[in-house]
Amino acid sequence: MKTNCKNFLFLSFILVFACLSCMKEETQVQDNLDDGISLIDGRLKFRDDSAFKAHLNWIFENQSNFKVVADKNKSLGFKSMTEYFLEGMKLEEADPKFAEYVANYPNVFLKEPCDSSILYFLPHSKIVCYIANVDGVYQIGDNVYRIEQNYIYKTNESKLEKLFFPKDQISKQDVNVLLSNPRYNSKYDYGQHTENFHNDNRFRIVSSVREYILEYARFYDLFTNPQKRTLGVYLRANFNTRAAHNYGQLYYANCPTCPMDYLTPNIEENTGYTQDVVRMMGSDVFANLSQSYCPGYSRGRLIDGTTEFIYIEWADLLEDPASWTVYHLNEEINPF
Repeated sequence: MKTNCKNFLFLSFILVFACLSCMKEETQVQDNLDDGISLIDGRLKFRDDSAFKAHLNWIFENQSNFKVVADKNKSLGFKSMTEYFLEGMKLEEADPKFAEYVANYPNVFLKEPCDSSILYFLPHSKIVCYIANVDGVYQIGDNVYRIEQNYIYKTNESKLEKLFFPKDQISKQDVNVLLSNPRYNSKYDYGQHTENFHNDNRFRIVSSVREYILEYARFYDLFTNPQKRTLGVYLRANFNTRAAHNYGQLYYANCPTCPMDYLTPNIEENTGYTQDVVRMMGSDVFANLSQSYCPGYSRGRLIDGTTEFIYIEWADLLEDPASWTVYHLNEEINPF
């Protein structure tokens, strides 16, 4: 009799533990649902615009911690454009594995010619590409979006396959074509400057400032690309770089009573390519770019017998065109 009671109690304990485990798992799933984010057919789906904007804000605030954002995506069973891009950019361009990697993910790597070289960019701001899948697709409510060079395509979920048609074959009745690069018909960058090291002119850094837009947001990304000349051509190399912005101020054009927003500093440092994002929520109807400002800089460090630092300092990353000042130094400084 005692043995039967013990068995009954043991089975009861197992059932209670199993129920609690199920409840815990359901709670964890519900927590993800509470974010308004789910995964459907390999793409992130946001419940509505509010959930999408909140997630963009969260990514922006955590942009300097790649692992935090990647772990969040991994918890959803997802891997973003940005993650594929940054993994590929760890390889030097002369490495045959890099060419193979780029060929495997053609929608992720945008190629741009620059001073006897090719620069590689994401097709939109790093922040936005953290929510797009390897094909550039994400979803908000019933609307599905696809990021491509200079444009974002938008359609209803029932017409998703039309997002992959060539642009000249897309019907405006089926797909809304939105501009993502407001300068594609003119000079693409707000600013770009290439600077060689004095210690060894085979090495250089290229600093670029680019603007991207969504339906209700603007982003300014600062890039630092390290390069080495090989057989007369500059290829992307790996040495220490930074891309950073300092405190900035954002004013609004059509809202004199709106409070001024502060853009807080951020530094991206890496062995190789680095990218920092200055974000402006709201369209150009509300942002007064002539009054707003945000300084920034690209920095490269080369050790070749002696250590040399290049600083390409941007007086205002929001200025069009942005202007720069260059410093060659033998020590690390804070340029702000």
